[in-house]
Amino acid sequence: MKKFLTVSLCIVFAATIVFSFAACGEKSIPVSTTSSSTAVTEAASESDDKVEAAIATLDPNRGQGKMIGVVAFFQANDWNRNALKAIKENLEKYKYTVNVIDGNGDAAAMNAAIDTHIANKVDGIIIAGGDGTALKSGCQKIVAAGIPYTVIDMFQEGAITNVMADNWGGGTQLGLYVVNQTGGIGKVLILDTPSWVTLLARADSADVVFNPFRTDDPTKGIVTERFDIDAGNAVTDAQTKVAAALSADTGKNIKAIITTWNLPAVGAYAALRAAGRTKDIVIASGDTGKDVLQAMREKEAGKWVFMGQNSNVLGKRAAQGLDLALNGKKDLVPYAQFGPTYFVSNQGGPNDPVTDGSEIKLQSPEQHWQEVFGTEFGTISE
Repeated sequence: MKKFLTVSLCIVFAATIVFSFAACGEKSIPVSTTSSSTAVTEAASESDDKVEAAIATLDPNRGQGKMIGVVAFFQANDWNRNALKAIKENLEKYKYTVNVIDGNGDAAAMNAAIDTHIANKVDGIIIAGGDGTALKSGCQKIVAAGIPYTVIDMFQEGAITNVMADNWGGGTQLGLYVVNQTGGIGKVLILDTPSWVTLLARADSADVVFNPFRTDDPTKGIVTERFDIDAGNAVTDAQTKVAAALSADTGKNIKAIITTWNLPAVGAYAALRAAGRTKDIVIASGDTGKDVLQAMREKEAGKWVFMGQNSNVLGKRAAQGLDLALNGKKDLVPYAQFGPTYFVSNQGGPNDPVTDGSEIKLQSPEQHWQEVFGTEFGTISE
């Protein structure tokens, strides 16, 4: 497992403070000071280019007679549909037969799907989303059967590659956004899905940001209340629970709602509209979805930001990783991969990104030294 960790973070966070000190009479060596977005793009492209180059050397009909079993969490939202589409596109063109079994949001059904794929003696398996904790037993069966497999939005032992977004950094940004918008005062509802590790990472990372402001009095600091949302009935369950919380909120102390994925956000927004409180409660949600993008542009919508991800990229990388492993090039596949992560707000126009997040830069020690200290690498100022 001593493989390199590919971090291809395309986080669209724009506010950063850069300190630059130029020392008088000291020479600077020419070091590239590539901007954040360019640096991140280059890092992602270098890894992707190596994979694409390796795939280009393989037999275009290499999948003939081979079956790939895909276990889908469900297909009721854009994230899952796009991931599945990318998986099929990057395997079927090489003549692989792709058999998708939909778990319909149920971990037991997904584990049963794994059993079916193993019994059918598939050549490889891809697990596209789901509750990683509940799927560990199924993944152990895959390993015992000697079938190579890749996973999306989770970590699993024995997988060729584990592909996901930066749920930890993204969750932190959601928490920071809420603090900035509320001034660190008010009640925050956190809508999560139990035991789903990557979703819990978003909720927990956001919640940690509130620690300096945490109190028992929502008029003096932040009070949080967490709700478990049923993955199989996310919109209705979220709407019902948020509506009940709003009804009990006679003092109008609820100031923000955090959801760890898009369907609960849709339900929460519906509850806010029904209660007439869209303008005084901030929504900070996880996952890209047409439903969220359209809702956040409605006239009734208040301040809304979401941590987005591109599941087309995640699906493609999971498919390519399995393809390479099946063709003797497993060593080229990173054990863990972060796809692009986005920070999207409805507060500006079509060409105005959110401006109150943090920016990640990928740099060498020499680049960082020059940007921060403004001198030649290794120079000690007097």
